[in-house]
Amino acid sequence: MKNETFQTILKRRSVRSFLPEPPKQEELELILEAGRNAPSAMNQQAWHFTVIRDQALLRKLETACKSAFLESTIEYLREIAAQESFSVFYHAPMIVIVTADRTAIAPQYDSTLAMENMLLAATSLGIGSCWTHAVMMFHASERGKEIFRELGIDFPENHEPYAAAVFGYPAGPWPETPPRNPDCVTIIG
Repeated sequence: MKNETFQTILKRRSVRSFLPEPPKQEELELILEAGRNAPSAMNQQAWHFTVIRDQALLRKLETACKSAFLESTIEYLREIAAQESFSVFYHAPMIVIVTADRTAIAPQYDSTLAMENMLLAATSLGIGSCWTHAVMMFHASERGKEIFRELGIDFPENHEPYAAAVFGYPAGPWPETPPRNPDCVTIIG
C-alpha cells in the first residue's frame, strides 16, 4: 500500500534506545501540533502538554517514577525495576506529559488520542517514542504529587496526567514489527 499515513501507522513501534540529543525545535513543534489536532470530546481540547528536555530534571523524574514500579502490586514491574540497568525512560532525551482538566467530558480519552497523534507524528519524522505509564502511576500517589511539585513540574489547575511518552532519535535500527493478533476483530453485519 502506498498511503503514507497508513505506512506511518504500521511503522510506529516502541523505541527503547535513544541517542542523547533531543528532537530539533521544529520537529518538536510538528509533534505538538499533531497533538493539538487530535479529536476531543465535544471539541473541548482540555489538554495541556508539558515537555521536559532539561536532562537533570528528566533524570530526577525518572528516578522518582522508577519507585512506582518498585512499589507496584504487579510482580513483573517490580522485577524489571529491580534490575540496576533498567531505565524507566530508556535514557530518552525528552518526555511529553499530557494532562487534562479532570472535569472535562473525557479527559483520559482526549489525552491518549492527543498522545497517539504525537507518537505517529514522531514516527513520520524518524523520531522514536515510547509510552511510559510510570508517570501516571507515580503521580497517582500523594508522595508522587509532592515530588512533582518539589521538582517544579506544575500542571494547570484541575489537571491530571493521563498520557506520557519519551521521544528521541533511535540509537539503533528501527524495532521489528511483532506479530499482531488476527483474532481481535468481530464484524457484525
